[in-house]
Amino acid sequence: MINDKKEFNWKTLPELFFEEAKKQLDKPLLWYKINNQYKSYSWKIVRKRILLLSSKLIQLGIKKGDKVIIISENNPNWFVTDFAIMLAGGITVPAYTTYTKKDYEYLIKDSQAKMVFISNKKLFLNFLPAIKNNKQIKNIFSYEKISHSTNENIILLEDVWKDNIKEENIKIKITEDDPACIIYTSGTSGIPKGVILTHKSICSNLIGSLDIFKNINFNNERYISFLPLSHSYEHTAGQFMPLLTSSEIFYAENMDKLFTNFKEVNPTYIAAVPRFYEAIYKKILNNFSKNKILEKIFNINLSLGKKIYLNQKKFLLITRFFKFFFKIIIDNKIKKIFGKNLKFFISGGGALSYDINIFFEAIGIKILQGYGLTETSPTVSCNRPELNKIGTVGPPIKGVEVKIAKDGEILIKGDNLMKGYLGKEKETKDKIKNNWLYTGDIGKLDKDNHLIITDRKKDIIVTTGGDNIAPQKIESLFSTLETTSQVLIFGDNKPFLVALVIIKIDKESLINDAMDEGEKIKLHIKKINKKLSPIEKIRKSAFVTLYQDDINAFLTPTMKIKRKKVYEKYKKIIEELYN
Repeated sequence: MINDKKEFNWKTLPELFFEEAKKQLDKPLLWYKINNQYKSYSWKIVRKRILLLSSKLIQLGIKKGDKVIIISENNPNWFVTDFAIMLAGGITVPAYTTYTKKDYEYLIKDSQAKMVFISNKKLFLNFLPAIKNNKQIKNIFSYEKISHSTNENIILLEDVWKDNIKEENIKIKITEDDPACIIYTSGTSGIPKGVILTHKSICSNLIGSLDIFKNINFNNERYISFLPLSHSYEHTAGQFMPLLTSSEIFYAENMDKLFTNFKEVNPTYIAAVPRFYEAIYKKILNNFSKNKILEKIFNINLSLGKKIYLNQKKFLLITRFFKFFFKIIIDNKIKKIFGKNLKFFISGGGALSYDINIFFEAIGIKILQGYGLTETSPTVSCNRPELNKIGTVGPPIKGVEVKIAKDGEILIKGDNLMKGYLGKEKETKDKIKNNWLYTGDIGKLDKDNHLIITDRKKDIIVTTGGDNIAPQKIESLFSTLETTSQVLIFGDNKPFLVALVIIKIDKESLINDAMDEGEKIKLHIKKINKKLSPIEKIRKSAFVTLYQDDINAFLTPTMKIKRKKVYEKYKKIIEELYN
């Protein structure tokens, strides 16, 4: 495996693709389900389509630095569009398919995008209200034919494939310092920030990440893409990294058919978020609980597996027999879920439970947990197959420096850092000081230089699905309600958001008053949920009643809520909402 940056002949992402395309030619690259069957697109076909689309964008007047939005599920057209935009000198702006009208309006205004790519009619109709009175968007491309009664000029992507192209017509020159994409993430204020990632930042991250697997012989790998490509994690790990690991990319149909697709694809490695591994954990436990004998054998060997990992016990011949017998059983279960070729898992986008990671290690499945941010393209650190230290997020990848500030904050330095936040000079300067990025996370480095995340300085909720959510944005929606009650949102390292409602009462208040207040807030939660995107919706809520003096104990001198202190006080109540 190549691990020295000097040995790579590319400095931009299009250069990476075209260099690899020379070697692969007719080999399949992308796979997509059509008429209930996976169809392959070779490197040659993908290369031609990138050139055709890039030429079309130049013909339509795209200029170097112009922003282009992509609104689509994961599919081959997403891949082609992204590379075509970059090759034409443009900057890709990925958008989540779950965005609301308000989200799209903000994205268009903030990015100043000139073009949009949309995958289907449903997404187009969701997007259309956002450009009703907007003259900024000049061209709209669609991956499917859309029948509509508007005057919007929609270019069907299939028509572009019919054009003729001469490669010499594409003369746009991009450099490693040019922006490749702008990925939006929520800030502590709830206002999304556009993270500018250059070709250099992403390419250096790819090279550094590749070093993680230097002891693995990659050959004819199969990767299945199901996390949204609009997220920095999947964008880098699921689209660009497979180009360096001799991997074919299979696109999952949707989350409902994910396990069916696993069996069809037989992936060799999978990158996912903690929520995914939680689901697999429950699925395995459920399978063994159906048979009492197998359940007992499972529990015995699970205990033995934990002790093996923790070096707590020397193992006798009978123990080895149990482990061997168990491996046969668990291997069959795993093969039924993922196919027969799985080598390892990668976890990112949030904190993976220690117990769940130990569980998988005990049954012989390696999950390599990593750490990163959108601002770092995204990978900062990751465990290695040869040294997987559970409870850590691994050592820094090659080319990345990590140091711990005096207050415990994790600081990052390297070529993988973002160029900055779009149009937000102050926020950029606050984030990057003397070439060090201040993560807002608290941690430490152990004796093996493995990073351990211990806390978070910033008030950002990171769900087990890898979603970054600013709680203040949602909490502020309750400010219009005629109530003195305090609504707090929680969900860090959890699959969804919940609300803890602190109802203020005084000595003269009746219990019925508190109940009426609670019902009023319940109705308000229902109304607010209709305005929120799926990941922001409040799934469950709990209510507590406090006198004003008791509430004051949770407030700072400037009347800001001490979120951590509230959580510590009502942890049991909050945790019960997830049962």
